[in-house]
Formats: sequence, C-alpha cells, structure tokens
Amino acid sequence: MPRVETLERPIATSTRPRSTRARKPAPPQDRLTQRTLFFRRVKRSLKPGLWILGAGAVLVVGAELVRSLPSAPHEAQPQPQHATVRVAPAAPARVVQPGLLADALAGIGFRITNVVTNGAMTTDPGALGQAIGVKDGDPTFGFALSSIQQRVQALGPVQAATVERILPGTLVINITERDVYAVWQTVQNGQVVFQLIDKKGDVIADQDAASAKRRQPSLLLLSGSDAPQQASTLIPELEAEPSVLSHVAAAERVDGLRWNLILKNQTVVKLPAENEADAIAQLALLQGSMQLLDRPVEAIDLRQAGRMVVRPYVTAPPNPKSKPDKRQEGQ
Repeated sequence: MPRVETLERPIATSTRPRSTRARKPAPPQDRLTQRTLFFRRVKRSLKPGLWILGAGAVLVVGAELVRSLPSAPHEAQPQPQHATVRVAPAAPARVVQPGLLADALAGIGFRITNVVTNGAMTTDPGALGQAIGVKDGDPTFGFALSSIQQRVQALGPVQAATVERILPGTLVINITERDVYAVWQTVQNGQVVFQLIDKKGDVIADQDAASAKRRQPSLLLLSGSDAPQQASTLIPELEAEPSVLSHVAAAERVDGLRWNLILKNQTVVKLPAENEADAIAQLALLQGSMQLLDRPVEAIDLRQAGRMVVRPYVTAPPNPKSKPDKRQEGQ
C-alpha cells in the first residue's frame, strides 16, 4: 500500500507594519450648568403662554375696533350739515373706567387728544360736555360708546346721536337736534314762561326760547293749555296760505275748542271750531281781493259758517261841550 505524504506549509501572515501614529483625543464634553438648564426649561414653557397672550390681545383689540364703529340710533336720521365744534368741558363727569388693556394701550399712545361734536347748534355746551364725560388724556379704549350715546340722547334738544372712535385718539359725536316747531306761552307758579315745542307737541327742555326766536323769527307763538297738541293741525293749514301766515304773530287756543289768530297789527281773527282750514282759505281770498288783513280793524269773526263779521275800531264821538273859539268864528 503506497504511503501518502503530506506537506505542511506555514500559514502566510501579513507582514504590513502597524501604524505608529497616535489617535487624536476626543474633545471634552461641555456640561451645562443647572442655571442654564433652568432658564432653557422656563423659556420653552413660556412660549405657548406668550402665543396665547398675543392672540388674546389681538382679539380684544379687534373687538374694540368693532365697537369703535359709529353706534346707530334707533331711527336713521339725516345728519345736518353744521360746522364742527370742539368740546372742551371744564369739569366733565368722570365716567371713564379703564382696564388693564386700556391702560396698556394708552401707554403706547392710544389716548384721547380731540373731542369733536357735529350738529350741536342749540344744545348747551356745558351740558353736552358733562354728558360726554371724556376729556383729553383719557385712554382711548377706557369708555363705552353706547354709554356716551345714551347720555347725549337724554339731553332735551337732542333727537338722536351717533358716537365714533377714530384711532388713535379722536372721539366724534354726531348730533341730530329736535326741530323747533313753535313757542308755547304758559303760566307756571304765577309767572309767564315761554317754552319750545316740537312737532309732536313735546316740550324741548334745556333750550332758550328767546334765542330760538331770534334764530327763527317765523316761529309762531302759541297759548292755551292744549295748544302744543293742536299745533300740528293749525300750522300746516296756515302754511298752505302764505298770505295769511305772513300776517299772523300768535295763535290763542280758546276753551280747548278753537283758535284766535292775533295778527301783527293786533287784529284778532276768530276762527270756527270746525272747518278752520276753509275759514283760513276765505281770509286768503279776501286778502288777495281787498287786503283785508292790512286794514286797521279790531276783529274779524269767522265763527259762523258762511258769515263774516268785521268790527272796526270804535272811534270816540266829538265832545259836544267843546265850543269853538269866538275869535276864530269872527275870522
């Protein structure tokens, strides 16, 4: 049997020399202090709160801007074209109630610098300033527009008012005053009092009748307990006949039944209890044909339908006892 021979060979090993270059040491780790870690945690926790606070501020400012729009009155009234008047009350009522946001906005410039009213021609400036209750330097968002509107509309001469806030610091009040319809003469506590009334017969408070008469000389003077309520019937009937109205100075309500017209020449025209418009039209015809209202008569009686009685002034008869001078007779 043949013999098998094995050859043992040594395993080849790498003869590459090892690198003798030293490795770079790892950089030292920066360890944060406890204080730094604390402030980082606080900063991360504050971010959501700041976002919420900012969003809330935007919502509040937006709501105030919406409220700054002019507050509409109950009935839309045309605004009269009057000059702009600046109101600066000496001692306004303190109604400003600023909040934290109003104070914060005031700190960056949202303060009242101008209070302007439009249409307040007969309203007392002092009473108007007290009703507004806002002065220069107050926070722009420190008051409610609706409250100012209610106080201004409570003034006697004011029929309607709108209030507008113009940023950053202007407050505008637009006023529609009640139309003066006539002057009513009445007696209160034994004294004669003159008051202004509107078309509905309501007394307009806080207005001077004498000043209104100077501004509007055509205002009719009325007397009688129910004259204000009946004026809305008489005055349109007179306005339909301008030739008669131009001669009338006053109208007196008699026993709650009818009117007496007092003309500018002191003639008294007695109108009937019914169909007074027809009687006024008859006066207009007579004025056009014979200038009856210009004649010096004491009274014109139209109380009976289809009949007119004109009473002239009574002239004094000559004195029979007075004798002419004999010397003049001889001449």
